[in-house]
Amino acid sequence: MITEDKKVEILLAALDERYKAIHAIRDRVQNVGLWSLGLLLGAGGWIIQSDLRLTCFEKAVYLVGAILAFLVLRFSYLEDLERGFQRQQKATVRIEKALKLYETNFFDDSENSIYPPEWEHAGTEKGAGKFFNTTFYLLYIGFAFLAIAILSVKVFYPFYFPLHI
Repeated sequence: MITEDKKVEILLAALDERYKAIHAIRDRVQNVGLWSLGLLLGAGGWIIQSDLRLTCFEKAVYLVGAILAFLVLRFSYLEDLERGFQRQQKATVRIEKALKLYETNFFDDSENSIYPPEWEHAGTEKGAGKFFNTTFYLLYIGFAFLAIAILSVKVFYPFYFPLHI
């Protein structure tokens, strides 16, 4: 049998690990998002300011490459991180409930709980956090900018010979 004090100690250790995991995932998403956005804007800016000329085929290849990179980043890597983040949040809420952090009058005479009641929805559709959505929107903007930059490049016609006499 485990004593109540030992149970609380175990829950606190588990809660600390969940908090660390949540922070690690947020840091990873933020770093990937910022680096990706920086690279996208930098590449788009370079394309716009350069005297680059591409054939229609080259434009298509670059666009397809950018779209594939975006799809892998968004719907594979970041989607997996989001699922892990939500699972960590749900586990965290369960531990916080076991520690009675959402109950009123448990730690003091206040009619408010230590944690706001809306935090109980973390990791669910009712949750208020939009960290991942904001990151996705920034990436959409960055990829749109890169696509527009690629499309705005002057077309090079390799078989076009103007007649000058």
